[in-house]
Amino acid sequence: MQLVSFVLMYGLILDYHYHMQLYAHNFIPSFIMPLHYCCTNINTCIHIIFTSNKSKLSPKFIIQEQDGDITGAASVLQEVHVETYGSLSKREKVEFILEQMRLTLGIKDYIRAAIVGNKINRKALAEEGMEDHKISFFTLMAEFHRHDKDAFELAKDYHSIYHTSTVQKEESQWKEALQSTILFLTLSPFSMEQQDMLHRINADPNLEKLEACQKTLQLLLTKEIIAYPLPHQEEMESMNAIALGGKDLALIWKDTFKTRIIQHNIRVASGYYQKIRGTRLAQLIGLDGKELEKEISNMVSNGEVYAKIDRPSDIVRFKQEKGAEAILSDWAADINTLLNLVDTTSHLISKEKMTK
Repeated sequence: MQLVSFVLMYGLILDYHYHMQLYAHNFIPSFIMPLHYCCTNINTCIHIIFTSNKSKLSPKFIIQEQDGDITGAASVLQEVHVETYGSLSKREKVEFILEQMRLTLGIKDYIRAAIVGNKINRKALAEEGMEDHKISFFTLMAEFHRHDKDAFELAKDYHSIYHTSTVQKEESQWKEALQSTILFLTLSPFSMEQQDMLHRINADPNLEKLEACQKTLQLLLTKEIIAYPLPHQEEMESMNAIALGGKDLALIWKDTFKTRIIQHNIRVASGYYQKIRGTRLAQLIGLDGKELEKEISNMVSNGEVYAKIDRPSDIVRFKQEKGAEAILSDWAADINTLLNLVDTTSHLISKEKMTK
């Protein structure tokens, strides 16, 4: 018992970070080694040391942060790998990692913020009693994805906040989260995952209370050319989520909004036309020839649509012309299908004759 007390006193005297590094790398001084034989779980002892020194560690980075030394405060927390301490509760670990994320984002260290954010298990955030941490985590992740200008990840962040039980109880909170989700979905590049998410949100009964978002969502899900600007364009662009990140980012989002509408219209046209004159397509979409060519080229490069532009003839082809080999392969496949049907029919006729 005296040995354990002495060890604990020794742990309290040692600098917190130094002691934890000693333990993590198995460089415990020789006179502490008998503790392995005295304690059934050394994590219990480390937990006592951690909680005792936590009161010393927290004021240190708080004072540094209050003094304006955010970099120093962040470095204090970054050196503590709290996720490796098995004796701490899940909630304590999440709280500590969230502080690490907040400070790393505060010093604009986005790469480290992403690494720290991956330490948090998303399933743990979905557990009961973790609602406040879930909101804090996805709010910080939204700040990170806003820096990357990743609209689809932002939509998923706000959608996760929207599906939090505490947010669902407050109408003002879930409205803001759902509006932000729909806004960034409209700003997201076309993909099957994005389309799936649009259809799932379109089936949400709460969408009826957000008229501008509902109308915009229906326009995007309809295979028709959309006139720009949209009927609720001004209301969508005045949402708080657009303003976050500064004026420069807000202008980028507005330009992206226009680009997504143009790309939607080009996809719709490619579904109805095999080939069309460039002047006519530009007239339908409301663009000049150069801008239309630029957008089609970008979509072709990204693999979103197949198109070829014949400048001398001013024709845009959306259907890929088949070569002789492809036509012959299709013909052979059709003949093979026909012969199988004939063989099946003959078999059924023979079977019917035998039963009579």
